Amino acid sequence: MGSGLLTEEEVRSYLELEDSELERMIKRGKLTAYRLGGTFIRFRKEEVMALKEGRKFTMPDQFERTWFDRIRDFWKFYGFYLMLLTAVVLSVYFFLKA
Repeated sequence: MGSGLLTEEEVRSYLELEDSELERMIKRGKLTAYRLGGTFIRFRKEEVMALKEGRKFTMPDQFERTWFDRIRDFWKFYGFYLMLLTAVVLSVYFFLKA
């Protein structure tokens, strides 16, 4: 097996599966398939090895995010809308106060 991504044939031989079993695993979400070029399906080597060993596979970026990263991402995405909402609320407040 090469490093990184595996082909369907490599996964089937490594996990000792038939075509229909592999398709069922993909549909149930037990194994993630990636399409390269529209028709070429590849699988992550780490995910396949974890499945064979019976452990749960987590993507590397799922456990590296801190609370600060989440707040920063939230502000980057919603910052404009929050500032606009604040401006509208202040405008309405000053308009009704006058």
